[in-house]
Amino acid sequence: MHRLFHPTAALAVLVMAGCPMNSTTRVLSPEPSDQVVEPNADPTGLTSHETDSNKSGVPLDDRNTPSEPLADLVSRTLKQNLSQRTLSSSTHGAWQVLHGILAYGAEFEIQTPTGPQAALAYLLSGQAVAGFEVEQGDKFGTEKRVGLRMAMQPSTKIGQGHRDQWLAVIAQSGLPLDTPIKGKTHTFTLEDWMRQAEFDVPRNLEREFSWSLIALTSYRKTNHRWMGRDGSQYSTESLLGSELEQSLPDSVCGGTHRLIGLAMSLNQRRKEQQPITGVWANADTLIAAAIQLAKQNQNPDGSYSVAYLHRPGWTRDMGETLGSTGHVLEFLAIAAPTQILSQAWVERTVRRLCDVLNQCSDVDLECGALYHALHGLSEYQKRMFPPS
Repeated sequence: MHRLFHPTAALAVLVMAGCPMNSTTRVLSPEPSDQVVEPNADPTGLTSHETDSNKSGVPLDDRNTPSEPLADLVSRTLKQNLSQRTLSSSTHGAWQVLHGILAYGAEFEIQTPTGPQAALAYLLSGQAVAGFEVEQGDKFGTEKRVGLRMAMQPSTKIGQGHRDQWLAVIAQSGLPLDTPIKGKTHTFTLEDWMRQAEFDVPRNLEREFSWSLIALTSYRKTNHRWMGRDGSQYSTESLLGSELEQSLPDSVCGGTHRLIGLAMSLNQRRKEQQPITGVWANADTLIAAAIQLAKQNQNPDGSYSVAYLHRPGWTRDMGETLGSTGHVLEFLAIAAPTQILSQAWVERTVRRLCDVLNQCSDVDLECGALYHALHGLSEYQKRMFPPS
């Protein structure tokens, strides 16, 4: 029996937790859906004028102010960081490379022994990158196709740190399910990977389904059901319900990854024109509350503290500012309706994030914080400044 869901309790407290901090990238540094589905209406219930009010007590002169047009600033920041920062297959692991792919999809390149190559294609072609460890799984269907399982290497900051993390990143790049993936002795497809991930849900003892939901709602209908290796029936809805029972304070990155998984599931649910009832309504309530918290706890300059959207505060560490602010924008860009994304408080966050990235243009940055921030900017650009 599921416990009662209380969104305010889920958002009430936060322990300081973040993406793993280890390897850096030297500063030489998914395709969007064809059909844009608008998230739910403004959950704050405030007008653009009201959300721009100065409730912090900090003089408005201390806030960042517009200069360069926002669309130009975002585009320039994304292009600059793509061209000036370089990862190498010989010195960086899959943890770094997949974060770059999250931000830039198929555009992201890495240095290889034969020169620069598209990172995603390089990984899937079976070329060696530490931490991208393909394993043979179970056999499925009458054809006995072998499933693909990706090795878990938590806390290494080289390999996969969360269940289905690599699958979720690749799903967001927009590749079809028949995409081949070469292992050491076998060639798989993304469908083989999906089947194995579904079958292995009972192995997710951490009950961390954020990345599983991203993959599921990228490739399956939201009413999808399947049988796990324990013989039990599972569904996208049951994983959604499990995520709602988890504590955001005990989740990495202030629970922003859980919120993103929930938001992407809701977006797909609306795209299918399915009812938002039951656990879907509970998820919608939590997302709306989180957007409201992000507004309330934003620092006056648009940044966020190490407590992410849960509590305001300041730090002199630009890396911490980049990580927290980038993760919050990433969530907002995926979850918030366009009328909120166009409000001044969100634009302040976008400008502040671009300012930090530009100020750090000659500094080595931790890959998780860097590429989640750039992914947030990329998602914001897709929503607010789509190509004509």
